[in-house]
Amino acid sequence: MPLKRRTERLLAAAVIFAAALAAACSSAPDSSRSAQPPAPAKPAMPDDVVSVAQAAFGPEAEALAYGDFANAGGRQVLAVNRLTAATPPAGSSADSSQNPVTTADVIRVSILVREGTNWREAFHADEHLKNRRGYLDRMPAPVTGWRLAVEKTAEEGFRLEFTPLNLPSGTKPETIRVAWNPKRKEYDSLDASGKRFLEPLATPGGAAMKAEHK
Repeated sequence: MPLKRRTERLLAAAVIFAAALAAACSSAPDSSRSAQPPAPAKPAMPDDVVSVAQAAFGPEAEALAYGDFANAGGRQVLAVNRLTAATPPAGSSADSSQNPVTTADVIRVSILVREGTNWREAFHADEHLKNRRGYLDRMPAPVTGWRLAVEKTAEEGFRLEFTPLNLPSGTKPETIRVAWNPKRKEYDSLDASGKRFLEPLATPGGAAMKAEHK
């Protein structure tokens, strides 16, 4: 084969190969463009906050929120035992003022208030909801679990909503709202309007509550 013809064929093959390579490169996805930035890590609870929660409920306890719940200049911790070992929902490991809405299915709840170097319990929930004066729910039978919703807003402050779980078939669940009562200096339940605080009951499922103006 003449040298000139062989050289021409080699040059043509090189051109075809280069064109194919360029097409493949142009069709390949740009990994630097398609890659999504990593999601920001959720802020961790301070060690002392975790320690307070675990002191209340043991090593399985979780600090669901912390901060100045009552807007009174103090520090408080919302400790819970979850109903199951489920993955915490978004916002469950942050200051409640940063993530205002948090939900969890729980079996025990405690709001702990720091006084000097000590902590005291201001509110407790297990089979019933209780403050230092009595019961805040109207359930005559013990509740095995609660769906807890927590919210803190500039208008209404820190509020908790408890909806009983695992009720008998046909039973309509009633959500109980709990908030800081500045007059009583403790957590009380609210009526359906969310504007009036209710007097606690002496016994679970006792007499009707007497409303108290907020």
